[in-house]
Amino acid sequence: MPKHPSFNLSQNDNWETPVDLLNYALDYFDFEPTLDVCATSFNKKCHMFIKENSLQMRWQRNFFMNCPYSKAADWIYHAYDQHLRYNISGLALLFVKSDTKVWRECILDGKAEILFITGRVKFLKNGIPSKNTAPYPSCFVFWRAK
Repeated sequence: MPKHPSFNLSQNDNWETPVDLLNYALDYFDFEPTLDVCATSFNKKCHMFIKENSLQMRWQRNFFMNCPYSKAADWIYHAYDQHLRYNISGLALLFVKSDTKVWRECILDGKAEILFITGRVKFLKNGIPSKNTAPYPSCFVFWRAK
């Protein structure tokens, strides 16, 4: 029987998105991303994905991201910039940190749609559900192309 990893951000903050949770958000927003900007060949959620240096690239396609949470602000700023610059839609799975500057500048006040997730997410590591749930509430943030 495989060992279940513990959710621990200090050891590693690259956690995989549960497929059923992502499918729920895709249906909710009526959205089909073509590019996963924070993925590996193992955990990608789209046919096209960016494994490394994503923050230095132009995305130019509708995207999904479940970014490393230790650098969430950098990812949110870049995602919002790409959305505005290329008029693309993007979906992000994020911790709810609505008191932060990046949320005020890139998400709140009509800049994005938000779907709050009931309960705490149980992320995956190497396809195995974490023993513990995430330490913070989560949500999907959706930047819709105009």
